[in-house]
Parts: sequence; structure tokens; C-alpha cells
Amino acid sequence: MTDTMAVPAASLPAVAPVSQTDGGSYRVHAYAFSAPAFLLLFATVIAPVFVVLIVSLTNYKLGHASLSFIGLGNYARLLQDPYFWNALKNSAIYTSIVVPISVGLALIIAALLINRTRSRRFYEVIYFLPVTSTLTAMSIVWSYLLNGNIGPLAKLMTSLGMKPFDFLADGDLALIGLAVIGIWHLLGFNLILFLAGFTTIPKELMDAAQLDGIDSFWDRLRYVIWPLIAPTTIVVVAISCIQAFQAFDTVAVLTNGGPYGATEMLLYKINQDSFIGLKAGYGSALTVIYLSLIGLFSIFQILASNRKVHF
Repeated sequence: MTDTMAVPAASLPAVAPVSQTDGGSYRVHAYAFSAPAFLLLFATVIAPVFVVLIVSLTNYKLGHASLSFIGLGNYARLLQDPYFWNALKNSAIYTSIVVPISVGLALIIAALLINRTRSRRFYEVIYFLPVTSTLTAMSIVWSYLLNGNIGPLAKLMTSLGMKPFDFLADGDLALIGLAVIGIWHLLGFNLILFLAGFTTIPKELMDAAQLDGIDSFWDRLRYVIWPLIAPTTIVVVAISCIQAFQAFDTVAVLTNGGPYGATEMLLYKINQDSFIGLKAGYGSALTVIYLSLIGLFSIFQILASNRKVHF
């Protein structure tokens, strides 16, 4: 015999079914609560994009009260502008240098830190400090480090009997100097993303790989770690491409696009044409191209993330 007693059904409280009217009221409340966020998103993101698209079809100049519709005239002019192609080329070269190195170094460092217990937090903080620092202020420090006359790198090369490089004044090296700063700034952010991705790797798989004879660090990285964090790698690459294409602070502070246009990038040219040259219509056309490229990186991330990977 048990002490469990049956509760009469009549004593249970009745639950009223949810009517369609109640469901409609819930939907209305949901729309009402989400409306402020949607209005803010529309006012700060969606509406400005439409305004830029419309202005790109005109010859509007900042400060002028009149404008005229010229259709695709700005885009036709853009295709014939050698300075646009130079800025696009520099942005592509800068991105092709910064993204592979920053992603590759972050992956290797994350693999080295994953098994550390005491010192891991210390290294995470050290590598993440450049992300939290103001890039404009740090650019001044980098201008001293890369200076070909008084910089420590120049003094080291002189002491070794080598001719010092002036990274920011040499047209062949200026873009590489900016890329070094970009790698330094992106490395910590990518490292944190990879460390977060490593938490999804089951420890049993690492132990099984070690039992199967994969003892080398590089073999574990190639055959176990990297394939298992492929989704994280795709996200890191896409975000790094977007951030690399947004390079502006270092160009504006250190080189102003020089020497002789060697470091002029797309976002810097947009700023120059729109706010210095006051050619808002042409600058808006450049902005549309820029946003289209950023959108391509985002589409790549979405399509690549949706692929099903089986191991």
C-alpha cells in the first residue's frame, strides 16, 4: 500500500483555452514591444542607406541648395576614375595581407593557449589590449616605431649594418607598414573568437587523436582542431575581411593616402570626395560600391555557414 492519493479531477482548476482573439492580442503586443527597436534600426541604418542610394543618382554637392538627377552618371564616372581603381586595389592588397596573417596567427596562438590553465587569462588580456585601445592614438606610437630616422626598428637595422626602412614614407613599403598595424589590431579579436570555438571541441576527440598517434602540435592543428572549428574559421575570416576593408584611422593619421596615393584606400577616398571635395553625389556612389563589397563578405559568411559539414 502506498500513501499516494488520487486527486479528483473535479478539484483541478480549469484551464481556459486560448482563443484566436487572445492570440491576436499577443501578436499585437509583440509588434508593439518590437516597434521601438525597429524604428530605431530603420532611422539609423535602413533609411540612411536609401538616402545614400538616392543621392548617388544626383550631382548634389554639400552646401548647395539645388541638385539634379543624373541617373547612373556618377557610376559611369567612377568606372573611368583611376583614383577609384587605385583605392580599390590598395584595399584589396591590404585585405589580402591582413586577413590571412591575422587569422593564421590567431589560430596558432589559440591552439597553444587552449591547454594552459594558469597563464591563459594573462595572454588573453595581453593579446586583446590592442582591440580595446584607440587606434587613432596608437597610430602615433606606431609612427614612431616605424620611423626610418628615429624609430627603434631603424636604429636596430643601423646597428646591424643595414640600411633602415622608412615604412610610412616609402611608397613601396607604406602599405605593408599599415598592414602590420592592422594585423596587430585584429589579432586579439580573432584569438578570442577561436578560443570560444575551441570550447565546442569534445575533449574525447583530442584524447582519441593522441591515442591514434597524433602527438605533434602541427598534426593536431591540421587534422583535428582546424577541421572541427571550420564554422568558427568562416566567421573569423568574414569579420576580418569586413574590418580590413574599413581601414581608415591609420591612413588618415599616418599617411593621408600617400606617398603618391600608395596607401589611399576606399573608405579614405569616400571621406575625401564626400567631405573634403564636397562631392556628395559622387561620394555616395562610392559608398554604394563600398557597401556592396561589405554585403558580399556577409553573404559569403551566411552561405558558407549554412553548409553541412560531416566528420
